[in-house]
Amino acid sequence: MGTQISPTPGTTPSLFSRRTVLRASLLGAGALTTAPLLAACGSDDGGTAAPRSAPSLVKPSGTVTLTLWSWAWPEEPAAGQLKAAFEKAVPEVKLEVKKFPFPDYETALRTAVPNGTSGDVLHLQTGSMIRQYAQFLSPVEDLAKQAYGDDWETQFLDGSVKEIRDSVPQGQPLVAMPQQYSIGGVLWVNRAVLAKAGGQVPTSHEEFVRISRDLRGQGLVGATWGAKDNWPNTDFLVQFASQFKPGIVAAAEGGQASFTDDAIVAGLEYLKRTLTDELWNKAPFATPAFPDAYDLFFNGKAAAASIGTWGTASLFAAPNRLTDWAACLWPKLPDAPDDNWLGSSVSGLPQASSTSAVRPWRTVNVASAMRGDLSPDKQWAAWKFVEWSCGEEGQKAGSATYTPARKGIRPDGLNAEWEKIYDWHNELGKGAERREFDYIETRKAIETAIAEVCVNNADPKAELQRVDAAAARARK
Repeated sequence: MGTQISPTPGTTPSLFSRRTVLRASLLGAGALTTAPLLAACGSDDGGTAAPRSAPSLVKPSGTVTLTLWSWAWPEEPAAGQLKAAFEKAVPEVKLEVKKFPFPDYETALRTAVPNGTSGDVLHLQTGSMIRQYAQFLSPVEDLAKQAYGDDWETQFLDGSVKEIRDSVPQGQPLVAMPQQYSIGGVLWVNRAVLAKAGGQVPTSHEEFVRISRDLRGQGLVGATWGAKDNWPNTDFLVQFASQFKPGIVAAAEGGQASFTDDAIVAGLEYLKRTLTDELWNKAPFATPAFPDAYDLFFNGKAAAASIGTWGTASLFAAPNRLTDWAACLWPKLPDAPDDNWLGSSVSGLPQASSTSAVRPWRTVNVASAMRGDLSPDKQWAAWKFVEWSCGEEGQKAGSATYTPARKGIRPDGLNAEWEKIYDWHNELGKGAERREFDYIETRKAIETAIAEVCVNNADPKAELQRVDAAAARARK
């Protein structure tokens, strides 16, 4: 996720504090762009397009005031600490941060970026948001080589730079750097709750059903799903469809395949089956939003929840979490082909869930970019912020509040087992699915299809035909 916030030190985590942690984190994990897309390339809409080569940076003779726009900047005291760390590292720059609620951020970007009135540095999501504004941003690849070396891309976690490249319209240069990165779609389990149903992680769908049934008899649930919020639902479809054909959802959005492909149909049918087989809390589409559903897990009422590295801050909310919680992958889907994509990768638990386990997803929660129309001194200051934030020093400073994009940097405070589990999460990025969509129209159409199939028993293939049509319109 983007910003991760722990409860106030010295307080007992309550239901409210847990919701606060999740809702703050959700701004990074699930906030979605709802604005109409700007032109994908060129500057026909009258905006000022970015230069297509890296700027020549000019160090200022005095102090430069730099403005960062973000929805994912931490709260105090972490905000002040992070700002002070940057200004100490780059004393020529005074940083001012304008933080928005995510919906307001979308609105502000929509007019301010084309008009050249936004912040000098912008925090952006991959997928549709970067695609929307790429033409107005400054190329950064040459600057990254100068700052980090020719091998700079290998210094970041697997898939993170590629995800940004995939977000940029074809023919345009890299315009952002990975700052925050997460692996999601990994099942976190509460071993104390799981012990009430035998203690073993599910190694098959049938075993998952048995665990959930046993826990329901004790007033507990097998897994949590806050489907009312819609956006987590596409995560599951991306994951489940990939078990039948890796990368199929991304290929369908790009027009290289169809959303009616058998693999996506099978993934949607399995998602509905999880409801029929009662793996979840009751009526996930009707009542619990995402944070409320996750409270079941945080409060010890559920054996599992689909979280990931972005939830690491939640580990510190109560003393027993570092010992009671662990992680595994969703077990192999019925009828899915064998695909031991994990290879020799170790499990995050003493025992693996199964061979051919479900692939997780990966996402750059926050990418750092700079406007392409800045004056030379602002351009220098903006790059220094991006360079520091995505470099080793800035990543270490930021790891107190978010999951870093650089290899080898973890949040402080993890015990030995959770250091292993955290590293295991990041190893999974090599085989993880891309989470974000190039076009918001595609995502919205998939959300509708999932709800129609899972709630109204609609025909999966017919609903996915509508997604095909929406994706085709978006590509045009």
